[in-house]
Amino acid sequence: MLITEGGLQAPDVAALLGEHLAGMLGTSPAESVHALDLSALAAPGITFLSARSRAGELLGVGALAEPRLGAGDGAD
Repeated sequence: MLITEGGLQAPDVAALLGEHLAGMLGTSPAESVHALDLSALAAPGITFLSARSRAGELLGVGALAEPRLGAGDGAD
């Protein structure tokens, strides 16, 4: 397995994410949908990762967001 940063422009990644978001929107209340679309995943502060087999098959995806701290966050 190879995990790399990026891959949002790959057609199989876009298809997987589109299917996932559509499923979430179709089965969950709007306030419970914690999935991002392609443009949100490409935003600054988001690190997108894709995992592929050695043969190139898409195995999965994930994203990490940098924390957004406000005034007073982390203060004792």
